[in-house]
Amino acid sequence: MTTYSPRTEQAPPYTESATIPKDRYISAEWLAAEYERLWPRVWQMACRLEQIPEPGDFHEYTVGRRSILVVRESESAIRAFHNACPHRGTRICAGTGSTGDELRCPFHGWGWNLDGSVLEVPDADDFAPGTLSRADISLTPVHTGLWGGFVFVNPSPDPEPLLDFLGPVAAGLAPFEPDRMRLVRHRTTVMDCNWKVGLAAFNEAYHIEATHVWDLSGYASGTRPASGGPAGTPAPPAERPRVRDGQGRTPGSYQFHYETYDTHNLMRNVPELLDGSPRLGELGDPRKAALGMLRSSQSIGLSHQDDVDYVEALDDVPADVPSVRFLTDVRRASAALRGVDFGHIPDEDMIAAIDYCLYPNMVGPISAGNWILFRFRPNGDDPDTCLFDVMFLHRFGDDEQVPAVRHEFYPTWEDHDGWGEVIGQDLSNMGHVQAGLHQSSFTALRLNRQEAGVRNFERFVDRHMSGEPAAG
Repeated sequence: MTTYSPRTEQAPPYTESATIPKDRYISAEWLAAEYERLWPRVWQMACRLEQIPEPGDFHEYTVGRRSILVVRESESAIRAFHNACPHRGTRICAGTGSTGDELRCPFHGWGWNLDGSVLEVPDADDFAPGTLSRADISLTPVHTGLWGGFVFVNPSPDPEPLLDFLGPVAAGLAPFEPDRMRLVRHRTTVMDCNWKVGLAAFNEAYHIEATHVWDLSGYASGTRPASGGPAGTPAPPAERPRVRDGQGRTPGSYQFHYETYDTHNLMRNVPELLDGSPRLGELGDPRKAALGMLRSSQSIGLSHQDDVDYVEALDDVPADVPSVRFLTDVRRASAALRGVDFGHIPDEDMIAAIDYCLYPNMVGPISAGNWILFRFRPNGDDPDTCLFDVMFLHRFGDDEQVPAVRHEFYPTWEDHDGWGEVIGQDLSNMGHVQAGLHQSSFTALRLNRQEAGVRNFERFVDRHMSGEPAAG
């Protein structure tokens, strides 16, 4: 593990200077090689367990042309198969749904039990002898692993154990009990950038000052930070509040701590923000300031309506409490009212943005009771676009009703205006990044200390791309 602490005058300089060639983001040949060397070899999150709650429920997970069918065989068993009928190759199931107690090919009606074994081949005696070996016409299994309420799949014939792959990430996330969270929203869209460009946009904090608008004074009147235009449009430089510290450093430098592991990486807010944040009274009306901060945080999945309701019901909101400290106490209290105990989570972790990047394609900040995950996948053979999933998870009390989840799809991200202002600002950058990568004057990425996670991820990609193509 390598640790990159917040930059100070005494901190040693960052010394990694190697550039990252741009071809991996724009080359169709590179994308084709990823399909051969990367995706068939790695664990990747396919779905949540609550998306397949009953025996016979299925979820299709796709990467490029590869389709994997995840099926709940029983209350305690999850299976996954290559989603192709051994007869003529027909895709057996698409999307998410239920198959009852069997799987059926929609073309000729071949059937399998939920464990993938053959159930029926109509008119089997019309096939030549030896062509219907049960081993050959059973569904081809894919390795599955369960962690944190997620179903992971790995097409490799002999993958490393899932927990070995997750390594320190599983340990770091364990206190937040992701297995007890539930998916509340799932949106998918097509982004105008390479999948690695999208992942990198959420895997560094260097962009915060230029991309986002953090104007705490705006909360005094209950207004959201001004964006200077439609959602996703950054404010003009002259209208932006000053967010640099006394040494002129941007928030990504002085407010975040970074760690890189052999696989995966972490960035998170520094604990000093807990009591070093402005007091509510310094932001104007304390109640309006607290509610404004919470509503802004809702757009990036770090707050929930429970917190807003709790503050709205208070008779008095103190003016002399640091704002982050107050919101931390609100999170504990609102959770306790719903029967959720966060007593085992330290104060500095309650509402911090603890942002793990789970290789190869998932990243997103978690806090006590809330997690927003961004997942990026290649979009067919086009290196300039990708599929972008946004998944919001929330911890409900045992007696609370969990809302049903509807998977929404939008042909482009601009077709939906509910991403939230902060995420909208992130998404608005990605097409510009992809366009710039194609310019002849640009040859390679130059990364700094705050982008160490991006560099570490590209090392992970290189390790797979340097090997032989995977079988199957």
